[in-house]
Amino acid sequence: MNLSKKLVFTVLFLISLLAYSTETTKDQLDQNNSKQKIGFFGPMKAFDSARTSFQRLPNGGMRATIHHEPMQGLTVEQFRWWFENIEGMTTYNGVDFNGIEIPRYHLWHPHDHIKVYWKKKLLDENGRVLPGSIMRIKETFGEYLVDENVLITRFDDEEYNFQLGMFGIKGGELIHAYQDSPEGLLFMTQLTINNDQPILGNLITWLVTKFLINEEMLKAWMQHNIEESGESAKFIPILYDYYNKS
Repeated sequence: MNLSKKLVFTVLFLISLLAYSTETTKDQLDQNNSKQKIGFFGPMKAFDSARTSFQRLPNGGMRATIHHEPMQGLTVEQFRWWFENIEGMTTYNGVDFNGIEIPRYHLWHPHDHIKVYWKKKLLDENGRVLPGSIMRIKETFGEYLVDENVLITRFDDEEYNFQLGMFGIKGGELIHAYQDSPEGLLFMTQLTINNDQPILGNLITWLVTKFLINEEMLKAWMQHNIEESGESAKFIPILYDYYNKS
């Protein structure tokens, strides 16, 4: 039984590796996004598993909000550790830690995740990541490829947030809000595309929504986020316990 699980896990990883070893075409991405995805641990969450909303802001900006299903068996401490240590490697194979070495990031979404790493990692005296840190994210969702730096604006036991933009100009913000509950971790994500600076804010917002991030892309991100978030409780507690053994 364990050998079969290891074999399935290894095959899924190799498929995801091959998918991104060559340039992915628009048609391939469309075809991939139209099917229910199978992650390393089985079927990924469907869009309607979460409570979602999408709204247009008065200045032309956009906001997508997702309230995910409670994540049973996952705690705030484990989830925060995951975000802080997301760039590492692991040999977890779905059963034990005797598998081939793979990026931890691929466990979260083997179809869409390509690479993530800290470009600037500021730590406090306890080794926790501080605002001002910068992460590089490369991933796909729908027909879209994202490859950009994000600036961490908040990181604590209630929220992990970062700013999107270019050349120091804010184009939007992604909020991750989480809290423990008897039902499991409660998790809300909210992606806002908007610049609220006086005078130039409306112009920047218009440029971003016109040329960089449109409504279709934001809704594709919602699907992606529901899928990756739904995988969290399946492996993060296991990785947390293994890599924090005294």
